[in-house]
Amino acid sequence: MQNMKKLFFILALLLTTGSMQAQKQKEARRVLDATASAFEKGGGIQANFKAESFIDGNLQGSTNGEMRVDGEKFCLSTDETITWFDGKTQWSYVKPNDEVNISTPTPEELQTMNPYAFLRIYKKGFNYTVSNGSLRGKTTYEVILTAENKNQPIQEIRLDVEQKTYTPLCIRIRDNQTWTRIVIDNFKNRQKFGKDAFTFDSKAYPNAEVIDLR
Repeated sequence: MQNMKKLFFILALLLTTGSMQAQKQKEARRVLDATASAFEKGGGIQANFKAESFIDGNLQGSTNGEMRVDGEKFCLSTDETITWFDGKTQWSYVKPNDEVNISTPTPEELQTMNPYAFLRIYKKGFNYTVSNGSLRGKTTYEVILTAENKNQPIQEIRLDVEQKTYTPLCIRIRDNQTWTRIVIDNFKNRQKFGKDAFTFDSKAYPNAEVIDLR
């Protein structure tokens, strides 16, 4: 479970200071609002991702996986772990151990699990700037957020958003000295998911040990 949480901490850049920051602040907020609006109107989302974690610039590990997100609900699948969240309860299935942990995550824990949590947290407690950039041949906005409170878990976020569609292409967050970069690919919105897409199906894992942590 800890490994899944660490997937969503990423590398961010320091903000510049002075008058240019004040000028960019309003535009950065517009980009964030437009990205959040596109996400909310886009319905269910499915995408592939690659996550890498770093400490002091040294790669600690990487993993590939698939995500499904529908509002607050999500399912993240990697080679070792599958995590489902239905808006209240979370199931984390550890494949090598054939066990599933059931919990009720806190809002803070969800921020480190849901790759689109930034779409909700940016409105309070962050300063931000924006600049133009490019990534994988696409013109992007590069939005950099820094926490107003140095004691909060997530200190910096860097977001690369495609200008044409406001689709996030890369999300980066720093937590203390841990950085993780999530590269998003094969992004599809307006997806329809079944009612069981975000819950653990015990019939599919009949021998799994169930550990209820609630």
